[in-house]
Amino acid sequence: MDIRATSRVAAAVSLIVGPLALAIPIGFTDEDAPIAAQLQDYANHPTLAMLSNIVILPLMAIIPAVVYAARLARRGAPNLAFVGGGLAALGWLAGFTTIGATQIALYQGSRLADQAGAAALIDKVNGDPIYGTLVGVFVLGHAIGMIVLGIGLWRSRSVALWVAALFIAYPVGHLVGHAISPVIDTLSGVLLLISGVAIAAKILRTSNQQWDLPAGEGVAPAESVAEVAA
Repeated sequence: MDIRATSRVAAAVSLIVGPLALAIPIGFTDEDAPIAAQLQDYANHPTLAMLSNIVILPLMAIIPAVVYAARLARRGAPNLAFVGGGLAALGWLAGFTTIGATQIALYQGSRLADQAGAAALIDKVNGDPIYGTLVGVFVLGHAIGMIVLGIGLWRSRSVALWVAALFIAYPVGHLVGHAISPVIDTLSGVLLLISGVAIAAKILRTSNQQWDLPAGEGVAPAESVAEVAA
C-alpha cells in the first residue's frame, strides 16, 4: 500500500491544526501569578478553563507538524532539519508533559474545597527539579529548534523566504511576548499559522516521488509569494 499521499495529507493537517490551536486566544489568568491566584482565576472562569484544556488536544498536532516540516527541509538542508526538527519535537513534547499537566491540575484544583491544599501541591510539583528540567527543555528546545528548523526551511529552498521568516518569528515573538505583552505572543501564534498553511500547501503540491527523495536530491528554487498564493 502506497501511503505517500496519505502522509502528505497528514502533514498538511498537522501543520494547520496545531498552529491553529496555538493561535486561539484564551487568556484568563496570569501564568506568572502565584498558584493561589491562578486557582481563583480558574474557579471564576470554569468554561474558559475547560476550553483551554480541550485545546491541548488539537495543539498536540504541532509535534508531527515540526517533524513533517523537517522532512520537507531535509532534502536541501539535512543537518538543520535534523537538529531543528529533533529539538522542536522534543521541546514541544516536554511542554505538553509539564504545562499541559499543570493546566489540568489547576482546573481540577479550582474545583476542590481545599484550594490552599491544591495550591501547595501544585507549588511542590512546580518546584520539583525534574519538572523544572522538563520546563527548561520545553523553553529551549522548542525555541531554538524552531529557529533552526526555520533556517533549514529557508536554506533548503523548499519554501519562500517569507514563509521561513514567519516560522522563525513565532518562537522569537513567543519569548518576547511572554516577557512584555500577551498580545505579541498571540500575534506570533497567528504568524506561525500563516506559515504553517503555506508549508502545508507546499507539501500537498509535492509529488509522491519528490516527497520520498533522499537528502540533497530534487532541490528546487523557493517559490515566490505569487506562486504560493496561487
